[in-house]
Amino acid sequence: MWLFWLYEFLGFIAVILLVFGYCRFRGIGFWSLIWEYLKWITLAVLTVWLVIAILCRTDLYNATHCYFRGESMHANTKYSIFLGECQVETPSGSYVPIERARALPGSSNHDHDDGDNIDFYPIN
Repeated sequence: MWLFWLYEFLGFIAVILLVFGYCRFRGIGFWSLIWEYLKWITLAVLTVWLVIAILCRTDLYNATHCYFRGESMHANTKYSIFLGECQVETPSGSYVPIERARALPGSSNHDHDDGDNIDFYPIN
């Protein structure tokens, strides 16, 4: 999710830099142009943010799905954009893919042990 917010921030910076470059090229004061065309500059920033959100919609959906899956299991989860998978935090602090974790809902391995290998947070 941090990568999405980085894209949004960079989009905002790009719009501001374009406006600044236009001001330098035309010899206009930056703040006077901002206040004169505030509505249009705000619309440009919102349009860039919307385009970025549309481009990242699949990752946003997967991150939201991963978050609610973790909430339903009472576990810490995160979505990895780079790996394209939802990961669950183990008691040791590492993250493992949620589909390959043992004893989680939806996994095919339901072996019961004495608690020596707990790969998820137990539900209290």
